[in-house]
Amino acid sequence: MTVLKVDEWQSASKRWRVADIHTWTNWRAMADVLDVDFEGFKELLITKYGATIEDFIEYEDKDSLLIFSFIEYKGAHQLKLDVNRIARKKNYLVERRF
Repeated sequence: MTVLKVDEWQSASKRWRVADIHTWTNWRAMADVLDVDFEGFKELLITKYGATIEDFIEYEDKDSLLIFSFIEYKGAHQLKLDVNRIARKKNYLVERRF
């Protein structure tokens, strides 16, 4: 087990991305750390961090994929800082998958 840590990077499309690339948790872990549900997470991404919601795919096993990105580095970086700070404060543990 390890504390959730998200990272930011710029994709080939020149858009900024934020995700957990260490344990591969999905968007739900970030939403949980921020104490919001799906709609609240989308709202935060758009209004506070300036993200664009690109796609949402819901699978039969009730798992889902939320794809979002940022045009500006500032929003992606702030989301990364907020999630990591709160995850450390809460000691939000996730399981390593590899």
